[in-house]
This record gives sequence, C-alpha cells and structure tokens, in this order.
Amino acid sequence: MQIQYFGLSSFKISTKEAAIITDPFHKDSGLTPPRGAADILILAEKNKALYSAASGIQGEHFDIIDPGEYDVKGVTVTGIPLKQEDKYVTIFLIESEDIRILNLTHIKDFNLKEEELEELGDIDILILPVGGNTVLSASAASKAVNSVEPKIVIPSHYKMPGLISDLDPLDKFIKEMGGKKEEMEKLTVKKKDLAEEGIKIAVLEPLR
Repeated sequence: MQIQYFGLSSFKISTKEAAIITDPFHKDSGLTPPRGAADILILAEKNKALYSAASGIQGEHFDIIDPGEYDVKGVTVTGIPLKQEDKYVTIFLIESEDIRILNLTHIKDFNLKEEELEELGDIDILILPVGGNTVLSASAASKAVNSVEPKIVIPSHYKMPGLISDLDPLDKFIKEMGGKKEEMEKLTVKKKDLAEEGIKIAVLEPLR
C-alpha cells in the first residue's frame, strides 16, 4: 500500500486492488487541485464545495459521499457521521491488504465515545487534521492520537505555502507529540512492517 498527500484532507491511497482519492479540494484553496485516476472517490462533506472538486479525478470512480459500509474492488470503506457543532462530517475507516486506516477527514471535534472506539477495533494508520481553526487543534489532535493508539500517524490540514486557509503550522502538532517525525514523499507500508510498539509520525510531502 502507498499513501500520498495532496494537501488539506486530500490523499491518494493506492492498494493492490484499487486507487482511492479523498476530499479533492477546489483551486479557491490557493493550492493546485488534485489530479489523477481513481477507482474510489471519498467525500466527507458532500455539500462543502471546497472539498468536492472532483473535476480533476479521472476514471470511472465509485463515489462514496454518505455514511454506511461499502465494498468496492476488494476495499471496505465504512463512513461514520460525527456531529460537529451544527452539522455532520463523515470520518472513514478504510480496510485493504489487512491494513486498517482511520481517516478523520476535516473534523473540528473528536467526540467518539470509548465504546465507539472499541467497536472500530485496532487502527494501523490514523490520518487526522492538526491545523486548528476549522479543524482539530494541535492539542486536540494529540489527544485523539492517544485515544486511538495507531501505529502510524499522518497529519493533514495544516499551514503550507499557497494555502489561503488560516491554519497553524505542522510544528505545533509535532511539538505536542514529542518532537519526533519522519518526512517522506510517500508512505509505503505492508502489514508485516507495522511496528508493534510506539507511534510513528509520517509527514508526507504534498504532491504538486
């Protein structure tokens, strides 16, 4: 499995079975919108224009825009709606190659109860927003990591060159997590490679 980052909460997850793109953003963000082919397109907030710019996504993709469980090309995607102030934002559990990814998309409040976390089961990779303002703050994101206890953390939705949104820099979250990180162009991972102990923070260089 490979995971690449476009910016904001948009990723490309490439498995043996399918290519998945999440939350492609509009050019109004100040960033170049994601482009590429996908078999599965996941949108956490279908009425949010900023995260629904699918015009650059090629191929006959299966669109997941509502909560529920979906099985597409050997990939299982479970959408879970989370109440966020006056609206709902969907988070997604993505399962493929015996690897379980929890993508917290662009939530502002991590309010999963303990029993709901237990129902989710063990999470290998946690993708979560860390830039504050409209999404989780660095401290709230750190608490979410401690609650989920994944093996790998991929931060998203933070300040970067060109982005118009008012977000905190990534370093604020890294400091909350103890200061250690691994920077890479993409994350390549197999189930057997996942560490049994400790949490690795993988910082992905945004695709341009």
